Amino acid sequence: PLQTCGRQRRPPDLECAICFCQFNNVFNTPKVLQCKHTFCLECLARMNVKSTQPDTIQCPLCRAYTPLPNLGLPKLANDSTVLSYFPAAMQHVYSIRFNRNKGKLHVKRVPSSAPTLTQTVSQTLDVGNPAGLEGHQGRDGGRERSLLITVLQTPLCKAFIMSLVAILIVVLTITIIFINKK
Repeated sequence: PLQTCGRQRRPPDLECAICFCQFNNVFNTPKVLQCKHTFCLECLARMNVKSTQPDTIQCPLCRAYTPLPNLGLPKLANDSTVLSYFPAAMQHVYSIRFNRNKGKLHVKRVPSSAPTLTQTVSQTLDVGNPAGLEGHQGRDGGRERSLLITVLQTPLCKAFIMSLVAILIVVLTITIIFINKK
């Protein structure tokens, strides 16, 4: 048990407060922000891809900003306290690269201490489309929505819609006049 001034301190959470997945030494590596809150690399990458500020991460708990290291998100400090609770074989963190433009985390190098069965870890993880590119891809029909918006914004389509509205107004006016004359 950890001791602090004669009191027992509880062990750290071993799961991410965002996704509730257990931390590990690959994509769910515990990363500590300047505010001392810890989240997994995958969740921080998903937040960063959707952020309009690619050089910082805003803590989802206290809203404090943490500037990202020059070499990117994976170079944020690992939470060594959380890592110390891992089995010895998992205390060496995989080398990960983050390509924000493609929304991907990629295993760059497997630690030499990794047991052979961890070699089956997925090499790439899709964390979503970067901010501003949501309409180009996506499972929820984003491409169709952006195409519809693009078509509706063309001058020819606007003229057609305005003509249709004018015709409807004329037809309704004539109908109302005709009904009132009876």
